[in-house]
Amino acid sequence: MKKFLVVLMVVLSVFALAKVKVTFWHAMGGGHGETLQEIVNTFNELHPDIEVEAVYVGNYGALSQKLLAAAQAGELPTIAQAYSNWTAKLIQSGVVQPLNEFVNDPKIGLTKEEWEDIFEPLRKNCMWGDTIYAVPFNKSLYVLYYNADAFAMYGVDVPKTIDELYEAARIMTEDFDGDGKIDQYGFGFRTTVDFFQILLLLRGGSILKQVDGKWVSNIDSQETREVLAFVKKMVDDGIAYFQGGYLNDIFGQQKIMMYIDTIAGRPYVESSTKGKFTWSWAPVPTWVTNKVPFAGTDIIMFNTASDEEKRAAWEFMKYLISPEVTAYWAINTGYIPVRRSALETSIWKEAAKSDPLIEIPLKQIDNAVFDPQIGVWYEIRTVVGNMFSDFINGKVDMETAIKTADQKIREYLKEEYGE
Repeated sequence: MKKFLVVLMVVLSVFALAKVKVTFWHAMGGGHGETLQEIVNTFNELHPDIEVEAVYVGNYGALSQKLLAAAQAGELPTIAQAYSNWTAKLIQSGVVQPLNEFVNDPKIGLTKEEWEDIFEPLRKNCMWGDTIYAVPFNKSLYVLYYNADAFAMYGVDVPKTIDELYEAARIMTEDFDGDGKIDQYGFGFRTTVDFFQILLLLRGGSILKQVDGKWVSNIDSQETREVLAFVKKMVDDGIAYFQGGYLNDIFGQQKIMMYIDTIAGRPYVESSTKGKFTWSWAPVPTWVTNKVPFAGTDIIMFNTASDEEKRAAWEFMKYLISPEVTAYWAINTGYIPVRRSALETSIWKEAAKSDPLIEIPLKQIDNAVFDPQIGVWYEIRTVVGNMFSDFINGKVDMETAIKTADQKIREYLKEEYGE
Protein backbone atom coordinates (compact mmCIF):
# COMPACT_ATOMS: atom_id res chain seq x y z
CA MET A 1 0.00 0.00 0.00
CA LYS A 2 2.80 2.38 0.91
CA LYS A 3 4.47 1.66 -2.41
CA PHE A 4 1.22 2.44 -4.24
CA LEU A 5 0.82 5.77 -2.41
CA VAL A 6 4.40 6.75 -3.16
CA VAL A 7 3.88 5.98 -6.86
CA LEU A 8 0.58 7.92 -6.85
CA MET A 9 2.24 10.94 -5.25
CA VAL A 10 5.02 10.87 -7.82
CA VAL A 11 2.48 10.68 -10.67
CA LEU A 12 0.46 13.56 -9.22
CA SER A 13 3.62 15.61 -8.71
CA VAL A 14 4.67 15.09 -12.31
CA PHE A 15 1.17 16.02 -13.45
CA ALA A 16 1.27 19.20 -11.36
CA LEU A 17 4.70 20.08 -12.70
CA ALA A 18 3.45 19.53 -16.25
CA LYS A 19 1.01 22.44 -15.95
CA VAL A 20 1.83 25.35 -18.23
CA LYS A 21 1.60 28.66 -16.39
CA VAL A 22 0.16 31.77 -18.04
CA THR A 23 0.72 35.05 -16.20
CA PHE A 24 -1.97 37.63 -16.97
CA TRP A 25 -1.50 41.25 -15.86
CA HIS A 26 -4.69 43.29 -15.67
CA ALA A 27 -6.23 46.43 -14.18
CA MET A 28 -9.67 45.11 -13.24
CA GLY A 29 -10.32 45.94 -9.60
CA GLY A 30 -13.42 45.58 -7.42
CA GLY A 31 -16.38 43.68 -8.83
CA HIS A 32 -14.85 43.57 -12.29
CA GLY A 33 -11.79 41.87 -10.86
CA GLU A 34 -13.92 39.34 -9.02
CA THR A 35 -15.81 38.47 -12.21
CA LEU A 36 -12.54 38.10 -14.10
CA GLN A 37 -11.18 35.79 -11.41
CA GLU A 38 -14.32 33.65 -11.67
CA ILE A 39 -13.69 33.30 -15.41
CA VAL A 40 -10.04 32.43 -14.79
CA ASN A 41 -10.96 29.84 -12.17
CA THR A 42 -13.45 28.17 -14.49
CA PHE A 43 -10.92 28.10 -17.31
CA ASN A 44 -8.32 26.51 -15.04
CA GLU A 45 -10.81 23.84 -13.98
CA LEU A 46 -11.63 23.07 -17.60
CA HIS A 47 -7.95 22.99 -18.58
CA PRO A 48 -6.04 20.96 -15.95
CA ASP A 49 -2.84 21.25 -18.00
CA ILE A 50 -2.90 25.08 -17.86
CA GLU A 51 -2.77 27.46 -14.92
CA VAL A 52 -3.69 31.07 -15.63
CA GLU A 53 -2.58 33.42 -12.86
CA ALA A 54 -4.48 36.70 -13.02
CA VAL A 55 -2.39 39.45 -11.41
CA TYR A 56 -4.08 42.74 -10.53
CA VAL A 57 -1.39 45.35 -11.12
CA GLY A 58 -3.40 48.45 -10.17
CA ASN A 59 -5.17 51.05 -12.27
CA TYR A 60 -4.52 51.61 -15.96
CA GLY A 61 -1.75 54.09 -15.28
CA ALA A 62 0.07 51.59 -13.06
CA LEU A 63 -0.39 48.81 -15.61
CA SER A 64 0.93 50.97 -18.46
CA GLN A 65 4.05 51.95 -16.50
CA LYS A 66 4.68 48.38 -15.36
CA LEU A 67 4.38 47.01 -18.91
CA LEU A 68 6.75 49.60 -20.39
CA ALA A 69 9.27 49.00 -17.59
CA ALA A 70 8.95 45.22 -17.95
CA ALA A 71 9.55 45.48 -21.69
CA GLN A 72 12.82 47.30 -21.00
CA ALA A 73 13.86 44.84 -18.29
CA GLY A 74 12.84 41.71 -20.19
CA GLU A 75 10.38 40.68 -17.47
CA LEU A 76 7.06 40.70 -19.28
CA PRO A 77 4.09 38.48 -18.37
CA THR A 78 2.62 36.03 -20.86
CA ILE A 79 -0.39 38.23 -21.65
CA ALA A 80 -1.78 41.57 -20.49
CA GLN A 81 -4.57 44.08 -20.90
CA ALA A 82 -3.55 46.97 -23.14
CA TYR A 83 -5.01 50.00 -24.87
CA SER A 84 -4.15 50.09 -28.56
CA ASN A 85 -1.71 53.00 -28.13
CA TRP A 86 0.18 50.94 -25.51
CA THR A 87 0.20 48.06 -27.96
CA ALA A 88 1.58 50.37 -30.65
CA LYS A 89 4.47 51.38 -28.38
CA LEU A 90 5.16 47.78 -27.42
CA ILE A 91 5.07 46.72 -31.08
CA GLN A 92 7.75 49.33 -31.72
CA SER A 93 9.76 47.67 -28.94
CA GLY A 94 9.44 44.34 -30.75
CA VAL A 95 7.88 42.42 -27.85
CA VAL A 96 4.26 41.83 -28.97
CA GLN A 97 3.41 38.43 -30.43
CA PRO A 98 1.48 38.43 -33.74
CA LEU A 99 -1.55 36.18 -33.38
CA ASN A 100 -2.20 35.24 -37.01
CA GLU A 101 -0.56 31.82 -36.61
CA PHE A 102 -2.90 31.01 -33.72
CA VAL A 103 -6.07 32.51 -35.23
CA ASN A 104 -5.47 30.68 -38.53
CA ASP A 105 -4.38 27.36 -37.03
CA PRO A 106 -6.80 24.68 -38.32
CA LYS A 107 -6.77 22.82 -34.99
CA ILE A 108 -6.71 25.49 -32.28
CA GLY A 109 -7.61 28.63 -34.20
CA LEU A 110 -10.85 30.35 -35.19
CA THR A 111 -12.78 29.74 -38.36
CA LYS A 112 -13.33 32.65 -40.73
CA GLU A 113 -16.91 32.82 -39.47
CA GLU A 114 -15.80 32.87 -35.83
CA TRP A 115 -13.22 35.61 -36.41
CA GLU A 116 -15.72 37.74 -38.33
CA ASP A 117 -18.28 37.12 -35.58
CA ILE A 118 -16.29 39.63 -33.50
CA PHE A 119 -17.92 43.02 -34.05
CA GLU A 120 -16.06 44.60 -36.96
CA PRO A 121 -14.85 47.82 -35.24
CA LEU A 122 -13.50 45.80 -32.30
CA ARG A 123 -11.87 43.30 -34.66
CA LYS A 124 -10.18 45.96 -36.78
CA ASN A 125 -8.92 47.70 -33.66
CA CYS A 126 -6.89 44.55 -32.94
CA MET A 127 -5.13 44.64 -36.30
CA TRP A 128 -2.21 46.62 -37.66
CA GLY A 129 -2.58 46.12 -41.39
CA ASP A 130 -3.07 42.38 -41.87
CA THR A 131 -1.33 41.48 -38.61
CA ILE A 132 -3.49 40.56 -35.62
CA TYR A 133 -1.87 41.68 -32.37
CA ALA A 134 -4.77 41.44 -29.90
CA VAL A 135 -8.25 40.19 -29.09
CA PRO A 136 -10.89 42.58 -27.68
CA PHE A 137 -11.71 42.44 -23.99
CA ASN A 138 -13.44 45.10 -21.88
CA LYS A 139 -15.20 47.38 -24.34
CA SER A 140 -17.77 50.08 -23.70
CA LEU A 141 -19.79 52.48 -25.85
CA TYR A 142 -20.97 56.01 -25.18
CA VAL A 143 -24.64 56.67 -24.46
CA LEU A 144 -26.86 59.55 -23.43
CA TYR A 145 -27.86 59.18 -19.77
CA TYR A 146 -31.09 61.04 -18.99
CA ASN A 147 -33.55 61.67 -16.17
CA ALA A 148 -36.59 59.80 -17.47
CA ASP A 149 -38.93 61.31 -14.85
CA ALA A 150 -37.91 64.85 -15.79
CA PHE A 151 -38.31 64.19 -19.50
CA ALA A 152 -41.83 62.88 -18.86
CA MET A 153 -42.70 65.84 -16.62
CA TYR A 154 -41.53 68.40 -19.19
CA GLY A 155 -43.08 66.46 -22.06
CA VAL A 156 -39.74 66.31 -23.85
CA ASP A 157 -38.77 63.50 -26.20
CA VAL A 158 -35.36 61.90 -25.83
CA PRO A 159 -33.17 63.78 -28.34
CA LYS A 160 -32.08 61.93 -31.45
CA THR A 161 -30.09 64.81 -32.97
CA ILE A 162 -27.77 67.49 -31.62
CA ASP A 163 -30.35 70.19 -32.40
CA GLU A 164 -32.94 68.27 -30.39
CA LEU A 165 -30.42 67.90 -27.55
CA TYR A 166 -29.95 71.67 -27.46
CA GLU A 167 -33.71 72.27 -27.43
CA ALA A 168 -34.34 69.68 -24.70
CA ALA A 169 -31.58 71.20 -22.58
CA ARG A 170 -33.08 74.68 -23.05
CA ILE A 171 -36.55 73.56 -21.98
CA MET A 172 -35.36 71.76 -18.85
CA THR A 173 -32.99 74.47 -17.59
CA GLU A 174 -34.51 76.21 -14.56
CA ASP A 175 -33.84 79.01 -12.07
CA PHE A 176 -36.37 77.86 -9.51
CA ASP A 177 -35.88 80.58 -6.91
CA GLY A 178 -35.49 83.48 -9.32
CA ASP A 179 -32.13 84.58 -7.91
CA GLY A 180 -30.51 84.76 -11.33
CA LYS A 181 -28.53 81.56 -10.83
CA ILE A 182 -29.36 78.33 -12.62
CA ASP A 183 -30.50 75.58 -10.26
CA GLN A 184 -31.14 72.88 -12.87
CA TYR A 185 -29.22 72.55 -16.12
CA GLY A 186 -30.66 70.68 -19.07
CA PHE A 187 -27.28 69.24 -20.01
CA GLY A 188 -23.92 68.53 -18.41
CA PHE A 189 -20.53 67.70 -19.84
CA ARG A 190 -16.94 67.14 -18.80
CA THR A 191 -14.19 69.34 -20.19
CA THR A 192 -12.31 66.30 -21.44
CA VAL A 193 -10.93 65.12 -24.76
CA ASP A 194 -13.49 62.31 -24.72
CA PHE A 195 -16.53 64.59 -24.88
CA PHE A 196 -14.87 66.86 -27.44
CA GLN A 197 -13.93 63.90 -29.63
CA ILE A 198 -17.48 62.49 -29.51
CA LEU A 199 -18.89 65.76 -30.86
CA LEU A 200 -16.07 66.14 -33.38
CA LEU A 201 -16.78 62.68 -34.84
CA LEU A 202 -20.51 63.43 -34.92
CA ARG A 203 -19.77 66.68 -36.76
CA GLY A 204 -17.75 64.77 -39.35
CA GLY A 205 -14.32 65.85 -38.16
CA SER A 206 -11.38 64.06 -36.56
CA ILE A 207 -8.31 64.85 -34.50
CA LEU A 208 -6.03 63.12 -37.00
CA LYS A 209 -6.42 61.91 -40.56
CA GLN A 210 -4.36 59.60 -42.74
CA VAL A 211 -2.42 60.94 -45.70
CA ASP A 212 -0.22 58.59 -47.74
CA GLY A 213 -0.29 55.97 -44.98
CA LYS A 214 0.70 58.37 -42.20
CA TRP A 215 -1.33 60.15 -39.57
CA VAL A 216 -1.36 63.95 -39.80
CA SER A 217 -3.03 66.61 -37.67
CA ASN A 218 -6.61 67.45 -38.62
CA ILE A 219 -7.48 69.54 -35.57
CA ASP A 220 -7.22 72.87 -37.43
CA SER A 221 -10.51 72.36 -39.25
CA GLN A 222 -13.92 73.92 -39.71
CA GLU A 223 -15.47 70.97 -37.83
CA THR A 224 -13.32 71.71 -34.76
CA ARG A 225 -14.45 75.34 -34.82
CA GLU A 226 -18.11 74.35 -35.16
CA VAL A 227 -17.89 71.97 -32.22
CA LEU A 228 -16.17 74.51 -29.99
CA ALA A 229 -18.70 77.16 -31.00
CA PHE A 230 -21.64 74.86 -30.29
CA VAL A 231 -20.43 73.89 -26.83
CA LYS A 232 -19.58 77.52 -26.00
CA LYS A 233 -23.07 78.57 -27.07
CA MET A 234 -24.64 76.02 -24.73
CA VAL A 235 -22.50 77.39 -21.89
CA ASP A 236 -23.14 81.05 -22.75
CA ASP A 237 -26.87 80.40 -23.09
CA GLY A 238 -26.81 78.98 -19.55
CA ILE A 239 -28.23 75.58 -20.46
CA ALA A 240 -25.12 73.44 -19.93
CA TYR A 241 -23.13 72.80 -16.77
CA PHE A 242 -19.53 71.68 -17.06
CA GLN A 243 -16.77 70.37 -14.85
CA GLY A 244 -13.65 68.26 -15.17
CA GLY A 245 -14.76 65.36 -12.96
CA TYR A 246 -17.35 62.63 -13.34
CA LEU A 247 -20.99 63.69 -13.60
CA ASN A 248 -22.89 60.83 -11.97
CA ASP A 249 -23.14 62.55 -8.58
CA ILE A 250 -24.58 65.85 -9.85
CA PHE A 251 -26.86 63.85 -12.13
CA GLY A 252 -28.15 62.08 -9.02
CA GLN A 253 -28.55 65.47 -7.32
CA GLN A 254 -30.67 66.53 -10.33
CA LYS A 255 -28.41 69.45 -11.11
CA ILE A 256 -28.21 68.18 -14.70
CA MET A 257 -30.90 66.35 -16.65
CA MET A 258 -28.72 64.48 -19.15
CA TYR A 259 -25.11 63.86 -20.10
CA ILE A 260 -22.98 61.63 -22.33
CA ASP A 261 -20.69 58.97 -20.88
CA THR A 262 -19.76 55.32 -21.35
CA ILE A 263 -21.90 52.43 -20.24
CA ALA A 264 -19.16 51.59 -17.74
CA GLY A 265 -20.54 54.40 -15.57
CA ARG A 266 -23.84 52.63 -15.00
CA PRO A 267 -23.14 51.29 -11.47
CA TYR A 268 -22.28 54.81 -10.31
CA VAL A 269 -25.45 56.25 -11.85
CA GLU A 270 -27.55 53.56 -10.21
CA SER A 271 -25.97 54.38 -6.86
CA SER A 272 -26.36 58.16 -7.16
CA THR A 273 -29.99 58.04 -8.38
CA LYS A 274 -31.32 55.23 -6.18
CA GLY A 275 -34.63 56.19 -4.56
CA LYS A 276 -34.63 59.62 -6.25
CA PHE A 277 -35.81 59.24 -9.83
CA THR A 278 -35.92 56.90 -12.80
CA TRP A 279 -33.03 57.18 -15.20
CA SER A 280 -32.46 55.63 -18.60
CA TRP A 281 -30.07 55.85 -21.52
CA ALA A 282 -30.29 56.18 -25.28
CA PRO A 283 -27.94 56.21 -28.27
CA VAL A 284 -25.83 59.35 -28.58
CA PRO A 285 -27.71 61.97 -30.67
CA THR A 286 -26.53 62.28 -34.27
CA TRP A 287 -25.20 65.38 -36.02
CA VAL A 288 -23.68 65.20 -39.50
CA THR A 289 -22.76 61.55 -38.79
CA ASN A 290 -23.77 58.89 -36.29
CA LYS A 291 -20.19 57.80 -35.57
CA VAL A 292 -19.28 57.24 -31.93
CA PRO A 293 -15.98 56.17 -30.39
CA PHE A 294 -15.74 53.14 -28.16
CA ALA A 295 -13.50 52.74 -25.14
CA GLY A 296 -11.67 49.89 -23.46
CA THR A 297 -8.73 47.54 -23.73
CA ASP A 298 -7.63 44.40 -25.55
CA ILE A 299 -5.55 41.39 -24.55
CA ILE A 300 -2.07 41.06 -26.06
CA MET A 301 0.52 38.28 -25.91
CA PHE A 302 4.27 38.74 -25.59
CA ASN A 303 6.84 36.97 -27.74
CA THR A 304 9.13 36.55 -24.73
CA ALA A 305 7.00 33.58 -23.63
CA SER A 306 7.92 30.03 -24.59
CA ASP A 307 6.05 28.29 -27.42
CA GLU A 308 4.24 26.18 -24.84
CA GLU A 309 3.20 29.25 -22.87
CA LYS A 310 2.04 31.03 -26.01
CA ARG A 311 -0.14 28.11 -27.01
CA ALA A 312 -1.66 27.95 -23.52
CA ALA A 313 -2.18 31.72 -23.49
CA TRP A 314 -3.98 31.51 -26.83
CA GLU A 315 -6.35 28.91 -25.41
CA PHE A 316 -7.24 31.35 -22.63
CA MET A 317 -7.59 34.31 -25.01
CA LYS A 318 -9.87 32.23 -27.24
CA TYR A 319 -11.90 31.24 -24.16
CA LEU A 320 -12.29 34.88 -23.11
CA ILE A 321 -13.89 35.82 -26.42
CA SER A 322 -16.10 32.72 -26.71
CA PRO A 323 -19.79 33.69 -27.02
CA GLU A 324 -20.86 32.40 -23.60
CA VAL A 325 -17.90 33.85 -21.70
CA THR A 326 -18.00 37.30 -23.32
CA ALA A 327 -21.76 37.37 -22.65
CA TYR A 328 -21.17 36.43 -19.00
CA TRP A 329 -18.44 39.08 -18.71
CA ALA A 330 -20.71 41.75 -20.21
CA ILE A 331 -23.71 40.92 -18.04
CA ASN A 332 -21.68 40.98 -14.83
CA THR A 333 -19.55 44.05 -15.55
CA GLY A 334 -21.61 46.35 -17.77
CA TYR A 335 -19.22 46.14 -20.74
CA ILE A 336 -20.45 44.97 -24.13
CA PRO A 337 -19.99 41.44 -25.44
CA VAL A 338 -17.38 41.39 -28.19
CA ARG A 339 -19.10 38.87 -30.46
CA ARG A 340 -22.42 39.10 -32.27
CA SER A 341 -23.29 35.47 -31.51
CA ALA A 342 -23.09 36.28 -27.79
CA LEU A 343 -26.45 38.02 -28.24
CA GLU A 344 -27.97 34.65 -29.15
CA THR A 345 -26.77 32.84 -26.03
CA SER A 346 -29.37 31.87 -23.45
CA ILE A 347 -27.54 33.79 -20.71
CA TRP A 348 -27.68 37.04 -22.74
CA LYS A 349 -31.30 36.58 -23.79
CA GLU A 350 -32.38 36.01 -20.18
CA ALA A 351 -30.45 39.08 -19.04
CA ALA A 352 -31.91 41.24 -21.82
CA LYS A 353 -35.41 40.08 -20.94
CA SER A 354 -35.02 41.28 -17.35
CA ASP A 355 -32.93 44.35 -18.25
CA PRO A 356 -33.73 45.75 -21.74
CA LEU A 357 -31.26 48.60 -21.22
CA ILE A 358 -28.28 46.35 -21.93
CA GLU A 359 -29.17 46.07 -25.62
CA ILE A 360 -29.59 49.81 -26.31
CA PRO A 361 -25.87 50.68 -26.56
CA LEU A 362 -25.33 47.92 -29.11
CA LYS A 363 -27.54 49.80 -31.59
CA GLN A 364 -24.43 51.93 -32.17
CA ILE A 365 -21.84 49.15 -32.53
CA ASP A 366 -21.76 49.17 -36.33
CA ASN A 367 -21.10 52.94 -36.29
CA ALA A 368 -18.34 52.70 -33.68
CA VAL A 369 -14.86 53.96 -34.55
CA PHE A 370 -11.53 53.46 -32.83
CA ASP A 371 -8.60 55.74 -32.08
CA PRO A 372 -5.46 55.93 -34.22
CA GLN A 373 -3.14 53.03 -33.33
CA ILE A 374 -0.02 55.06 -32.64
CA GLY A 375 2.32 55.26 -29.69
CA VAL A 376 1.88 59.01 -29.12
CA TRP A 377 -1.92 58.93 -29.03
CA TYR A 378 -2.02 59.46 -25.25
CA GLU A 379 0.11 62.60 -25.61
CA ILE A 380 -2.06 63.87 -28.47
CA ARG A 381 -5.21 63.24 -26.43
CA THR A 382 -3.70 65.30 -23.61
CA VAL A 383 -3.00 68.18 -26.00
CA VAL A 384 -6.57 68.16 -27.34
CA GLY A 385 -8.05 67.83 -23.85
CA ASN A 386 -6.11 70.91 -22.74
CA MET A 387 -7.23 72.80 -25.85
CA PHE A 388 -10.88 72.06 -25.13
CA SER A 389 -10.70 72.73 -21.40
CA ASP A 390 -8.73 75.95 -21.75
CA PHE A 391 -11.15 77.30 -24.35
CA ILE A 392 -14.31 76.42 -22.44
CA ASN A 393 -12.85 77.86 -19.22
CA GLY A 394 -12.07 81.14 -21.02
CA LYS A 395 -8.30 80.85 -20.67
CA VAL A 396 -7.65 81.22 -24.38
CA ASP A 397 -9.51 82.27 -27.53
CA MET A 398 -10.59 79.71 -30.11
CA GLU A 399 -7.97 80.41 -32.78
CA THR A 400 -5.07 80.41 -30.32
CA ALA A 401 -6.33 77.18 -28.77
CA ILE A 402 -6.58 75.41 -32.13
CA LYS A 403 -3.29 76.69 -33.56
CA THR A 404 -1.40 75.79 -30.37
CA ALA A 405 -2.88 72.28 -30.32
CA ASP A 406 -2.14 71.78 -34.01
CA GLN A 407 1.52 72.67 -33.57
CA LYS A 408 1.96 70.36 -30.58
CA ILE A 409 0.23 67.49 -32.38
CA ARG A 410 2.55 67.92 -35.37
CA GLU A 411 5.56 67.72 -33.06
CA TYR A 412 4.33 64.47 -31.48
CA LEU A 413 3.68 62.96 -34.89
CA LYS A 414 7.25 63.79 -35.95
CA GLU A 415 8.38 61.87 -32.87
CA GLU A 416 6.13 58.94 -33.82
CA TYR A 417 7.61 58.69 -37.30
CA GLY A 418 11.18 59.54 -36.31
CA GLU A 419 11.25 62.71 -38.40
